[in-house]
Amino acid sequence: MLGTLIKIRLQGIFIRSMKGSKKKNAGIGMILMTAFLFLYLAFFLCGMFGYFFSTMLEPFREIGYEWIYFAMMAITVIMVCFIGSIFMTQQELYEAKDNELLLSMPIKPRDILLSRIFVLLIMNYLYELVIGIPCIFVYFRNVSFDGIKCLYFIIVMLTLPFFILAISCVFGWLIAMIVKRMKNKTMVSLILSVVFLGAYFYFVMAFPKYLNLLIANGASIGEGIRKTLFPIYHLAMAISGKNGASLIQYFFCAAIPFALVMFLLSKNFVSITTSKTAVKKGKVKESDLKAHRLKMTLLQREWRHFSSNSSVILNTSMGIMFTIVMAVALLIKGREIIGVLGTFPKEAQELLENFKMPLVCIAVIAVNSLDTISASSISLEGNRLWILKALPIQSKDILRTKIKFHLLLCVPFAWLCAIIGSIVFSLSVVDSIMVLVIPTLFFLFQAMIGLILNLWKPKFDWVNETIVVKQSMPVMIMMFGFMAFVVLLIVLYTAICSKFMTLIGYTYLWAVLLVVMNIGLWHMIHTWGVKRFESL
Repeated sequence: MLGTLIKIRLQGIFIRSMKGSKKKNAGIGMILMTAFLFLYLAFFLCGMFGYFFSTMLEPFREIGYEWIYFAMMAITVIMVCFIGSIFMTQQELYEAKDNELLLSMPIKPRDILLSRIFVLLIMNYLYELVIGIPCIFVYFRNVSFDGIKCLYFIIVMLTLPFFILAISCVFGWLIAMIVKRMKNKTMVSLILSVVFLGAYFYFVMAFPKYLNLLIANGASIGEGIRKTLFPIYHLAMAISGKNGASLIQYFFCAAIPFALVMFLLSKNFVSITTSKTAVKKGKVKESDLKAHRLKMTLLQREWRHFSSNSSVILNTSMGIMFTIVMAVALLIKGREIIGVLGTFPKEAQELLENFKMPLVCIAVIAVNSLDTISASSISLEGNRLWILKALPIQSKDILRTKIKFHLLLCVPFAWLCAIIGSIVFSLSVVDSIMVLVIPTLFFLFQAMIGLILNLWKPKFDWVNETIVVKQSMPVMIMMFGFMAFVVLLIVLYTAICSKFMTLIGYTYLWAVLLVVMNIGLWHMIHTWGVKRFESL
């Protein structure tokens, strides 16, 4: 039974992302596309962490603190795995929607728990690999190969996720308990998610400064790690110094917390997963009942569904959050940017005048290329889709509502950022209008592409909504596709179009192309899209 449960969980996370509404095996094209997307992401992350480790190895070796290199690797693995898995731990262990269903079956709670733990471990190993592989590659590229060091490194890589998972289980339980006792659970969970995400991006942005600080104060920081981070110190010494005693001490530091957490979870799993907080019942008054127009009712339904899950908000509207950050940054740092531009030669300033409007447009579009709201809007209906289709509503109105909801979320914040950019860079009236119009055309294009992808490859057999917004095929194609689209816009101009066209002319050309493509996509949604929706 344990093997069956593990298989089902893994299918729910990985394999079913390639399946649609019908129980059909994925075609070879879909498998290749999925493999390409995962390899693309893996190579990108490995390259990023490879650069990260290559900048610190030699400086630490020169001051005689090579072990700090492996200590930094362990700290990075712990941070990335913790941030990447804590909310998944909360959803998989404590708030999974099939907990009560599985517990009502003749299945041992121990098997349910172990199947969840196994899946979380697999995810931690995946996070760890994109850090560990570049780390050991960079190390042995600069240092002669040593079999014992390599063996100790492998042992560390196999055991470190157990320690991280113990921490994630504890903090996931704390978050679940906090969220359960709050009135607005979604907002609390969203705030906690944004705080963790903000801390991660702050670390990434501040890394160069802290790396120089680490190198300059390597001896004192190394001593601090030795005294305060006992497991990390012995982990690093085991690999760098081939110290078997340190490896044993690290192993116990990793194994004991995991064993203790597993013991407590196994004893209290049923009570934890089935506990419910008291809900105050309200009385519905006749004055509370309001009538709305059909289209407004559909939009309100979309909003209630979207705002009921913080994971959905965070994963589908990442671009909106970055747009807000960019708008605030322009407000705070706008004068400094203008001051720097003012120091440029007169010829360069005249050239930049022609670049301002296109750069504001591409900045807003690039940041919002991460939004995938429409790409999961059909799949998130799940087993409730029949209710929507049974209502006396035309299919085209339902699809239009999905598009409109995407626009209502993305456009206001993009306009806010564009208006601030127009003021900061002193754009003309025409250019100020264009930095509103062109991103809006892009959002309409983005919304319709996402909806078409979701109609083509919907995913209704999810256990957790997080799987839909993180790992479903339409979401991955839309996110990576629009990132590539933005890169294509830049490369196409710099490599080809700059030879015979100004940047402003190139921008207007793409505005016309977006209008043409939007007309074609609008027609496609009202023909093929309607038929496809009705056949789901």
